Amino acid sequence: MRMIKQAIILVILSIIISISVNTLSPNKISLIGEYRELSGNDGPIVPPNVMEGDPPFIAIDVAQMEFSMGQVLFVDAREFEDFECGTIPGSVNIPFDYLPEENLGKYLDSALGQVPLDKHLIIFCSGEECDLSLHLARNLQALNYTNLSIFFGGSREWESFELEMERRVQCEE
Repeated sequence: MRMIKQAIILVILSIIISISVNTLSPNKISLIGEYRELSGNDGPIVPPNVMEGDPPFIAIDVAQMEFSMGQVLFVDAREFEDFECGTIPGSVNIPFDYLPEENLGKYLDSALGQVPLDKHLIIFCSGEECDLSLHLARNLQALNYTNLSIFFGGSREWESFELEMERRVQCEE
């Protein structure tokens, strides 16, 4: 019984010391996470490096509406392994990091199944920390694709709203 009391006192003292040191530290860690809530009510998530002329960004509610109407093609800009682990159902994978330098137009036409240049494409990747969707959209725009949108919340926001995910393989979280 005495050892249990000592262990409890030791744990309590450790917590008090840790909180005190953290509070006084210039690099303190917030005790409660300060993360921006992903929500369709605040409008689309837009990256800081957006430039004039970039395709428009859409929010989760618009992406879901477009998905449910079935008239749009979703394009996942992440690596193949991430795509296989979970993506928006029916998406096409065009991993931006592996785009060829030569014959880019032919490669994209082939990857997209010869879709018309005015077909509505929604490009996405993992979420806020991933700007592959923005770069892929810029490349598609440069190749005269005219009906592009970027869903910058990406697969992470889609899944956080408990929307259907297509998983081709089981992956570790």
